[in-house]
Amino acid sequence: MPLHRIFGYQLVQAGIVTGGNFMRAVGKPHKLRPVEFTILQLIRETPHISPTTLAKTLAMTTPSMTAWLDKLSKRKLLIREKSVSDGRGQKLALTASGSALVEKALAALLESEAALLAHLSLGEREMFLEILKKISNGKN
Repeated sequence: MPLHRIFGYQLVQAGIVTGGNFMRAVGKPHKLRPVEFTILQLIRETPHISPTTLAKTLAMTTPSMTAWLDKLSKRKLLIREKSVSDGRGQKLALTASGSALVEKALAALLESEAALLAHLSLGEREMFLEILKKISNGKN
């Protein structure tokens, strides 16, 4: 079977293209790594998420998540708040500058992805997204 017919190979190739697109649209201009953008966007989508839940969502170890949160906290993009329901737990929230940054970064990313995928119809884009979700979730 030729290499171009192997799904994993094509996913890696697509990842190279989309990774480069991310770096041009978000990484360099907004000084965000993909994981940092993802963390900020997930906090934006799920206000007051706990670091533990965030780590599980991203399949990260707790120490790795702590290191990323420390970096973003030092940049004053997020804050850790004590949980009201569990005095030992923490909840995460974006600062005003973190919220503004992720909003700008998301707009830039969506615009660049629209251009990157312009050769696909809306139906093809939706179908491709659903297929990727199924692969990621391991469901048929």
